[in-house]
Amino acid sequence: MKRNGRITGGIRDLLPGLVLPAVVLAAWHLSTTRGLVPPLIPTPAAVVRVLASPGTDLLSSGSLLWNTAISLVRVVSGFAIAAAIGIPLGILMGSSRLARRLMSLSVELSRPLSPLALVPLSLVVFRSRSLVHVLGLTALRYRQHILHEIQPGMLFVLFWGGFFPILLGTMAGVRSVRKQHLEAARILGAGRLFMLRHVHLPSAIPDIFTGLKLGMGRCWMVIIAAEMLPGTNSGLGYLVKYSYDVHRLDVMFAGIALIGVLGALLSLGLSSMSEWRTRLRVEER
Repeated sequence: MKRNGRITGGIRDLLPGLVLPAVVLAAWHLSTTRGLVPPLIPTPAAVVRVLASPGTDLLSSGSLLWNTAISLVRVVSGFAIAAAIGIPLGILMGSSRLARRLMSLSVELSRPLSPLALVPLSLVVFRSRSLVHVLGLTALRYRQHILHEIQPGMLFVLFWGGFFPILLGTMAGVRSVRKQHLEAARILGAGRLFMLRHVHLPSAIPDIFTGLKLGMGRCWMVIIAAEMLPGTNSGLGYLVKYSYDVHRLDVMFAGIALIGVLGALLSLGLSSMSEWRTRLRVEER
């Protein structure tokens, strides 16, 4: 019953947010069917037809499904690397004054650098080689495989985009622990590892998930922009740019719609994980 109530409440909360997209969709339909916009602008029905055939090869550049899968694999891979490094480093900087003093200046100098500004550097360092060539997977060299589309240089740019929000969110969460809780744990004889596991981390989880959401959002924006740059021949960003170049705006609009929907779903997924973890903590108490 509780679960059904949560689902019903979630749907009820979602409905007001659908009003503006519905208004935009209606205005788009009216403006295209009544000739209020240039003829190149597709109707919503034309865009839906593209979305309804995700497995169809588009413009000899792969299907919508294939390009979506490539963008998602790139984003999740870069985001996972950023989280795997950013969370432990954030815990270290949040719990150790010495670590903060050693690394804060480097973090503040590096943080303003735009990930896209590092694309030329990544091309120089990593070139345009894929994981198939880097890992020496000769069996896949002459076959179409998703690993051909994962470049270390792109992973580096994605890592840079997601790393700093995750690092700073984790550090802020660890540092936000109340002094009374720390003193009480010390009086009871708690060791450093015990305090980290049972005091610092539980208190930091909301801030960690906030950092993860911001990091995922930045990774998603970075990958779409990076895929539009010269030298890329796959992914949603590439598909949007290429469809514009060949005047297939129905494909372009379909790609833009998918970018928005997938970005929202990734953010909602992390929010759901955060809420689940919070409920779990309450039940444990």
